[in-house]
Amino acid sequence: MSSFSKKIISWQKINGRNNLPWQTKSPYHVWISEIMLQQTQVKTVIPYFHKFINSFPSVRFLAKSNLDDVLAHWSGLGYYNRAKNIYLSSKIILEKHNGSIPDNYHELLDLPGIGESTAGAIMSLAFDKSGVILDGNVKRVLLRNSGNKSPVNLSKTQKDLKKFATELLPKENFNSYSQGIMDLGSLICTPTNPECGKCPVKRKCVSFDLGLQNVIPFKKSKNQIKEKSIKWILISSKDKVLLKRNDTKGIWQNLWLFPNENNFNQKKLSFLEKKETLPSMTHNLSHRKLSISIEKYFLKDKDKLSIDRRGYIWVNKTESVKMGVPKPVKTILENHL
Repeated sequence: MSSFSKKIISWQKINGRNNLPWQTKSPYHVWISEIMLQQTQVKTVIPYFHKFINSFPSVRFLAKSNLDDVLAHWSGLGYYNRAKNIYLSSKIILEKHNGSIPDNYHELLDLPGIGESTAGAIMSLAFDKSGVILDGNVKRVLLRNSGNKSPVNLSKTQKDLKKFATELLPKENFNSYSQGIMDLGSLICTPTNPECGKCPVKRKCVSFDLGLQNVIPFKKSKNQIKEKSIKWILISSKDKVLLKRNDTKGIWQNLWLFPNENNFNQKKLSFLEKKETLPSMTHNLSHRKLSISIEKYFLKDKDKLSIDRRGYIWVNKTESVKMGVPKPVKTILENHL
């Protein structure tokens, strides 16, 4: 075992995070948490994890549920394809693996939404077997330790990182090591102002030795974030509001949104009484900036508006929180209904 992995394991047992809700003997808990933690911080995930596990306590419960329920529990967490992939994977696990999370790396990779790093995390954290984790925290630790100034978002850098991470793996205690290196990145080797004095592996850290902590990791800038304008129509009738399922690919697929002006012709809109123009809002995604404008309308008799019941639904505020709606829709419903 390398001195690096020994020090990480020893440090983790005393200083690491050992009371996270998914740190149980359940591979199911590990799987769900690892998917939730993709692109999302621990403090944000914890309440969602509790709520999800309470409603779907096992793979079997999850596989026997429906996608709308799963999306509703994911509402506000973002990156909704993760929820869809969890749901699809649960059915595969139930059918092919009798409801048990596979402890084989390649079988894990066959499941929707599980890539190499997530498979490595499940192998090490759930089954205490060899597995390479390369989440953002781990990448930062490894890049700084090796003094690698290559852009972290280049494919060559990713390959080099995987090779380096594999070389550092211990021969045992995979769970403690994997949790430890993630904890080190989250608690000590932070993106800014890392607490190098508390780091157990600082003596062989090239960045610490050369003072490169604020240079590494380096990320090559991508194309400018694209902007998109969205025009929604909020149609209310007494305590009900009209929502439309988004059946188009891309962001918010399968979620419930407000209809837009293109969903109705002028004849249908003539039934509506315009109330007000709500304040515009901005919603930032990792790859896109959304500028959202909302026109609020009122309809005394909702039955006068002809809609396709397969794609539209009238709901009140209480019902809407049980559905899969993205954060902007949830915010609008809370403030303007």
